[in-house]
Amino acid sequence: MKHIPNLVTMLNLFLGCAAVVLIFESHPAAASILIGICAMLDFLDGSLARWLNAGSALGRQLDSLADLISFGLAPATIMYHFMKHSLTVTGPESGFTIWPLAAFLIAVFSALRLAIFNTDDKQETSFRGLPTPANALLIASLPFVLAFATTGSTIHHTIAHLTGSFTVNLAITLALSFLLISPVRMFSLKVQSLRWKENRIRYIFLAGCLIMLIRFGLAAMPLFLIFYILLSLTDHIIFAAKHSPDGS
Repeated sequence: MKHIPNLVTMLNLFLGCAAVVLIFESHPAAASILIGICAMLDFLDGSLARWLNAGSALGRQLDSLADLISFGLAPATIMYHFMKHSLTVTGPESGFTIWPLAAFLIAVFSALRLAIFNTDDKQETSFRGLPTPANALLIASLPFVLAFATTGSTIHHTIAHLTGSFTVNLAITLALSFLLISPVRMFSLKVQSLRWKENRIRYIFLAGCLIMLIRFGLAAMPLFLIFYILLSLTDHIIFAAKHSPDGS
């Protein structure tokens, strides 16, 4: 029984590798689904480890290695796909260009984010910096919406326009790379109780996601993650103001 969480983690790793292959085979939407499954497995392995009392140092390290592939390399490869296809290459032949390789900053900073997390024992009820699964889901939601959301909808059109620009793709990559290692407090969805006072931000987030899902359907997927980031930034600013030397 104690090996079950590690088996789930290894399945996460396997599907993360499969997602990378699918992206290079020009199937980013299918890869986005696998990344979503990886996120569920990442939640499941931790829950199983707690329920079975099977947590271990090996499991913690294995989890980080799997996360680096599923939530670091795989989303970076999606950004590489967008960058490569957004560049207009002039001349009679389309040769290799190094600029899309900037997308792999996502993988580099995801590795740094995971290393910071593994050496910080204070990230239990909140995170310092954008969690790698949230970052990966945000990036994965882009090809997902392009493939499965209603064509011509405002969100579909906006994402198609933004991901068609190399400059925007690069800006997204740099912004998310910074958020991964930023000191900004990002709330965790883990709950210790159901009381409003302790979970106010979580209830607001879930209510907002439900409203967006009803309003926009599948196209709301990236909005969930953007809302999470904005809500966390707001909470971080309020928390910092309350705990500043001249705060009340």
